[in-house]
Amino acid sequence: MEVSRGPPSPPAAADMEMHLSRDKNHPDETDDFLAPRSTLTPGEYQPNSKPSLFSDDFRRLSISPAPSTRLSPVPHGPYVPTGVYQSPSEASSSRLKQFWKRNKPSILVAVSQFFGALMNLSARLLELDGDGIHPVQVLLLRQGLTSLCCFVYMWWKNVPEAPFGKREIRWLLCLRGFAGFFGIYGMWYSMMYLPLADATVITFLAPGVAGLLCYFALREPFTRAEQMATLVALLGVVLIARPVSLFSDLSSSKDQTVDAPEQLDGTFPGLENEPTAEERLVAVGVALLGVLGAAVAFTSIRTIGKRAHPLISVNYFGMACTIICVLVLVLAPALNIGQPHLRWITPKSWKGWFLLLSIAVPGFIMQYLLTAGLAADTSNKANAMIYTHMLFAVSFDRWIFGHSMSMMSFAGCALILGSAITVVLTKKPPAKTVNDIERLENVEGEAEGSPMLVDTGGNGEGIDARRT
Repeated sequence: MEVSRGPPSPPAAADMEMHLSRDKNHPDETDDFLAPRSTLTPGEYQPNSKPSLFSDDFRRLSISPAPSTRLSPVPHGPYVPTGVYQSPSEASSSRLKQFWKRNKPSILVAVSQFFGALMNLSARLLELDGDGIHPVQVLLLRQGLTSLCCFVYMWWKNVPEAPFGKREIRWLLCLRGFAGFFGIYGMWYSMMYLPLADATVITFLAPGVAGLLCYFALREPFTRAEQMATLVALLGVVLIARPVSLFSDLSSSKDQTVDAPEQLDGTFPGLENEPTAEERLVAVGVALLGVLGAAVAFTSIRTIGKRAHPLISVNYFGMACTIICVLVLVLAPALNIGQPHLRWITPKSWKGWFLLLSIAVPGFIMQYLLTAGLAADTSNKANAMIYTHMLFAVSFDRWIFGHSMSMMSFAGCALILGSAITVVLTKKPPAKTVNDIERLENVEGEAEGSPMLVDTGGNGEGIDARRT
């Protein structure tokens, strides 16, 4: 049978025309590489449509440079994930914020030591200038003004639990206040008979003693290295004290004259007085009493942690010092104790009043920053910053009082400072618990995550700083 090769039958021709008409009305159903670009708006659904490389749905996910009238959501240039790119100024600001977040407690403690050195400088000038003002009176004026500032600031900021704090930790706050009095009084009394650097470096025994107290109170480790360092530091105290029974051959000429202050053209009358060996030994003993008081204060601050606002702790310190100083100045003349020096003396010049003011203001700033830094610290870095005080003390001793440290005093200071820094740098921080992790995120970081733990003043309510 022969097959006819003539023109298609009419039905076949009709089918061809219908197919061409359908392709013209539905171009997306033709070949992918020949189909024109779809005119559908993004997101519009077309039934029975095939995916095309030139369709808007595919182009929206592509960064292809193929011509299109629709603007690409991806900017020209190298691909950068959204939210990662930062300008140089933003990157620098971010690094500063990260540095502040990691080192906030250490920075607060270091800055507090500068204001503490200014306070001690003004106190020594008051004690040795003219008639001299007893450390008890200086402490009364300074702590009285500090307590007043605390009351005003807490009322203005509406600090929670102010001014006495939570009932369950009030005994710790009282202990912090009264122990702090002996800590600062021991320092200021010793400054009357010791150079500023010697009196300051003795206070660096406090972290070692505080470590021993924390071992018993908070169950923190007190390693053999810390024990040896504390003994070495005590040897340094002996070199600074230079008792006559041990250093009788050094009590006369060379070593005494090196420590003696140079004359400063009579600017500060009384600074040329040279303490006797007995006065020097008594001053060291009172300074050691201050070390014990400071260690108890540090331990109580660590125990309180973030359960009390820093200003509440500072206020307890100020109130305790004010009460004790008022009682001493009232009872001492009546009982003829420490007369005629242990009495109220009104400053007779504007310089005296200026020095009193320069004690109160830096003292308030120092106490607030120190309390906030130690309470927020979960390691030992902030404790190491306490030793920056020595740098300021040596500078003031040389530039203001003209003291040149003797070899014996230098050796004692080196033993104390070296042993204390070694302990801080070699001590491993304790393993973080769940409470420590929450505290790191909510107290040392920004307060956005948990407003119940952090108030507007940066105080984490209910967080216990005790080691477990």
